[in-house]
Amino acid sequence: MFVPPSLSDRQCLAAKPWPQVSRPDRIRLRDWQTRASVWGFPEWFLISQTALPALLCLPGIQPIRTLLRISAFAVSLGALVWYWRSREPGRRHPAERYLTICIAYLALMVFHPSTNTFVAGTAQVMLYLSVLAPIFWVPHVQYTPKRVQRLLLILLACSALNSSVGVLQVYDPGHWMPSQLSSVITSDASHEKSLTYVGPDGRRIVRPPGLSDNPGGVAGPAAIAATLGLVLMFGPFKPLTKALCALSAVLGVAAILLSHVRTSLLVAAGSFLVYIAVLAIQRQRFKVILALAIGTSVAIGSFSLALILGGEAVPERFSTLLTDDPISVYYSARGGALDYAFSTYLFQYPLGAGLGRWGMIRYYFGDETNVESPPIWAEIQPTSWILDGGLILLLCYLIALVSTTKDQLKIARFARSSDLRFSAAAIVALSATTLGLIFGFTPFTTQVGLQYWFVSGVLYGAAYGPAA
Repeated sequence: MFVPPSLSDRQCLAAKPWPQVSRPDRIRLRDWQTRASVWGFPEWFLISQTALPALLCLPGIQPIRTLLRISAFAVSLGALVWYWRSREPGRRHPAERYLTICIAYLALMVFHPSTNTFVAGTAQVMLYLSVLAPIFWVPHVQYTPKRVQRLLLILLACSALNSSVGVLQVYDPGHWMPSQLSSVITSDASHEKSLTYVGPDGRRIVRPPGLSDNPGGVAGPAAIAATLGLVLMFGPFKPLTKALCALSAVLGVAAILLSHVRTSLLVAAGSFLVYIAVLAIQRQRFKVILALAIGTSVAIGSFSLALILGGEAVPERFSTLLTDDPISVYYSARGGALDYAFSTYLFQYPLGAGLGRWGMIRYYFGDETNVESPPIWAEIQPTSWILDGGLILLLCYLIALVSTTKDQLKIARFARSSDLRFSAAAIVALSATTLGLIFGFTPFTTQVGLQYWFVSGVLYGAAYGPAA
């Protein structure tokens, strides 16, 4: 179904087939549908973002740790280079212009007097670019609504695998916990206290890293598995697929509980409520009631599993979510950092503090002897935006996120097919997960943010490309 280019966005989304299509156009449309349905680079790209970091769990891999951590981001940059070499004129995602400003300003920040080193500053820019790169090339790939659903199932499978490994790391750490991670923790008493808790049999349980080597690192992918698993249960899939989606949601919530990351649990719950709201906007009242019932069942099942494996430390950790209001709980965990970012850092560094001042970029590429560029702690995304680019980076990135959210909601309401409306609602909920994680850590410098821009580009390409 082609739509006239003169129509508005809303008219394009809801447009009906052309009343008359010539034979050559029908042939071209069938060819397009075939190409847009086959398994191709987007599928493998999505898998690589989980598979490459997972190699860090293998024994003896630490000597090439830096290369492995870079590899997933390098794949994203390679895809961007490929797109620029073969780009064709077409519709651009609404966030693209604002993200271009972000990258241009960060490139200028490499020459900031307080940038740690030129290499660290350049690496910081490349990190940002690799995370947002999918928004430039992903919309120009050809999709059908069914292919969008397949990509969402792949993302769920990767996140569910991550979550299941996290659960197994608590159940049987001897076989599933990375050996080098365990040796690092046990060698330092302070690490053992902050990154472990006492289980039901008295042994100390390391916060599961999942398919990474960072304690508690499973919480981010687990939040995606919890949200996406619940949402995709309502998709046009076979009963076995829906059952696996439900299992993925249970494992995702259980992995969050076992990792003791309260922010991720709040984010997953909030994202599911966002999906409920989208269903209400779509006037699917029965699905709203069914979703609430299924969500409650998943929560009970996940808590039971986490209680068996993690013991009383699990309810003790998360009981504060019930004994106090969520805002107070958040402020006691991360709210102080958010308040300090806007009350101090924003006024101290209105144009940015220079690059290479925080995080693993400084660790890998920085110079700790540079007294003009001392380290600064950044544990949430707004802090990192302010430090790296000041008010300009903060506003431009936020505007890009707002424009993306508006476009996703518009597609969820006015898409031309029920399959695409369902996928749009799922992506709205999934995007809400990433946006919520902004206040818990720095998702837009990790694969979590990269996946956000990937699925946003997929939805845009499916909605405004030739109709399936």
